[in-house]
Amino acid sequence: MGVGDPQFDAANARDYRQPVVRFSAIGEAWTLVQAEWFTWALTMLVVLAGNSLVSKLADSLFHLGHNGGLVGFRWPMPREEMAVQVVLAALINGFFVGGMFRMACRQIRGMRIQVSDLFSVVDVLNELAMGAILCAVIVALVSFVCFVIPGLILHGLFMFTIPLIVDGRLTAIAAIQRSWNALKSQWLLATLFHAVTSFLSGIGTCFFCIGILLTGPIYVLSIAILYRDFFLAKGVAFDSKPAPPYSDF
Repeated sequence: MGVGDPQFDAANARDYRQPVVRFSAIGEAWTLVQAEWFTWALTMLVVLAGNSLVSKLADSLFHLGHNGGLVGFRWPMPREEMAVQVVLAALINGFFVGGMFRMACRQIRGMRIQVSDLFSVVDVLNELAMGAILCAVIVALVSFVCFVIPGLILHGLFMFTIPLIVDGRLTAIAAIQRSWNALKSQWLLATLFHAVTSFLSGIGTCFFCIGILLTGPIYVLSIAILYRDFFLAKGVAFDSKPAPPYSDF
């Protein structure tokens, strides 16, 4: 079991209601972005620049072309060598998004955040890479075989995977299972929530791509707030040191 947190343990003692996927988390996320807007803006600059540079390096090393466009959270994938690109994109995006989730989990617990927190996920790097790859491959295969909608549903059901790895210190397989089990009864709400937060986080690209510096964090903070509702109120702690695996909640 992870280290208990008195704040969330007290909340748990008062309320045993089943947590729900709620869209009001998006408004809470925006409030948190505004509270640390400068740190999040700098973080997004680092994420976009780092993602672009690493993606171009991977293109060169593996001789992969792309169809052009902004290299940010999405990897433009041609038909050839798609499997390789899916894995590389998952590794690159997984690292940066995992770092942002680490920051988001710190902020929702009232801790100070800084840009360097983005690179603090090295303690869970292996599981983070595995989780990102597994989710990406599963979604890609399902989307290819069953078209787009089942893939969107899986995106929603898997949205707790990364925070469960970087904050809950679960293994990749356990995190995927835990996210699925927590959200399967609310699969439609989870799908819509993930789609809406993804849209809102990327809408900043419409404003000369500058707006994404503030809209980008909405995605991780919105999901982190739901993650808090579903898991942290039950005693799962965030800590700067790895915690041992814990039993079911």
